[in-house]
Amino acid sequence: MKRFNIYPRKTQEDKIVYGDGIVEGIVLLAISEIPFAELCSYVSYVKNKSKAIKIDFTNNGVMVEVKVKIDYSQSVTDMAFKIQEAIRHNIESMTDYHVYSVNVIVNDVLFTEPDKLIAQQESSEAPTENAEKEKEEKKN
Repeated sequence: MKRFNIYPRKTQEDKIVYGDGIVEGIVLLAISEIPFAELCSYVSYVKNKSKAIKIDFTNNGVMVEVKVKIDYSQSVTDMAFKIQEAIRHNIESMTDYHVYSVNVIVNDVLFTEPDKLIAQQESSEAPTENAEKEKEEKKN
């Protein structure tokens, strides 16, 4: 007769742990989804963490601090609220963490230069040399 080993049941549930880099990536994704806003000088190195994103894990939940630039044509308070909600939603929906607070610091204002916009429009509208050669070949 074969004997079966009886293993004791686990008394604790297994845990899933998310690293700082995962939460930082989620914050980057949330900000990239918002038009007219971008991070201030984001640097991602193992030794030198980004100064634009600070993440603290506390007993109450995750605390996020983000430094951003906002376009001059947008309302600062509206954009800051959109950034807060996007970060909160993305972290809570992609992880099991509760977001305790999201602090948005607007460090700079983005100005779109009209000269650059006009130059970009002209270059996209101007026909290329290859297009002109193709037209001449079709005529012949």
